[in-house]
Amino acid sequence: MPEKTTDKKTITLTRSFLAVLLLATFAFGAFIGRGTGMLGGMYETSSEERTADTGGSFRFIRSSSVHGSPGGTRAFQDLKPFRYKVDALIQRKVSSGDASTVSVFFRDLVGGHRFGIREQEAIAPESLLKLPLMIAYFKWAESDPRVLRRKVTYAGSDDRSEQQSVHAAKPLERGRSYSIDDLILRMIAYNDGDAHALLMANLPPGHLDRVYKDVYANYDPAKKDEVVTLTAYASFFRVLYNASYLNKNMSEKALRYLSRSAFRDGVVAGIPSNVDCAIKFGERTVQAEAGGESGERAVKQLHEFGIIYYPNRPFLIGVMARGEDPGKLANIMREITSLIYEEVDRQLRTSG
Repeated sequence: MPEKTTDKKTITLTRSFLAVLLLATFAFGAFIGRGTGMLGGMYETSSEERTADTGGSFRFIRSSSVHGSPGGTRAFQDLKPFRYKVDALIQRKVSSGDASTVSVFFRDLVGGHRFGIREQEAIAPESLLKLPLMIAYFKWAESDPRVLRRKVTYAGSDDRSEQQSVHAAKPLERGRSYSIDDLILRMIAYNDGDAHALLMANLPPGHLDRVYKDVYANYDPAKKDEVVTLTAYASFFRVLYNASYLNKNMSEKALRYLSRSAFRDGVVAGIPSNVDCAIKFGERTVQAEAGGESGERAVKQLHEFGIIYYPNRPFLIGVMARGEDPGKLANIMREITSLIYEEVDRQLRTSG
């Protein structure tokens, strides 16, 4: 009997010890949770970031269903050359004075067919360089997700966007703090110059240079007045579409932000409204020699680059147009995109 009593006491003590241990563990976990919440208070989680986890469902990056077996008929039908049609349209626009020069880049992201018209024309990149800046931040966020929730304060400055055709729905407010994620969206979708300046100021040295080096974009930001070509710029979109530089979630997020561009008068206007596109628009006023007594005249340069998600046959398009009337330049972008889309559609429909 004594032995049984001892065993019973031992069991009772053991159970009590386990209960205390579990209670302590729970309390410690609650404390850690509070601590995490306190630390997290320094950051802001945007609605965009909360939806960054796609759960394996991707809308904008390369899909295996599009790039499946070569026996997939229509998706792998080679596109026949149609560069001459685009070139003829450009010649008409230049002859009529709507533009002084137009450059085009096209690449079928499934079959690989590509062509360029003055694709090596030097482009003053300016706004286009906001794309690699976004990539640099998302690359950083892969190793430290808190980066996108970090908040920075806008101290105020001259409006860097006042000469642009596209303006942010809500300009940055002096003295207000914004998350890095929110600034990236404003910079990409609305071409917000102030958001761009804040992001540049808060990116550690070397991050952006690493992107240019890794992507082989043939662009050196250290060189003053460095230019970029449509061919070189295509590299950024290709690595996003293929998710070959950023991971799938970050590549998807980047293309989703690009799909929210507020500029709707150029490339976007040339495709059906139900077709997705992920584009980056840019503009710049340059000085060009007019000749005669007029001296130099201001010339506008519009450039737009992005992916058009034709069903099961997405393609990459880049257009740069230079001239005096921004409205006419935007119309040229629309007409070129419309011609290319209709030609892709015609060829795939007749071959199916």
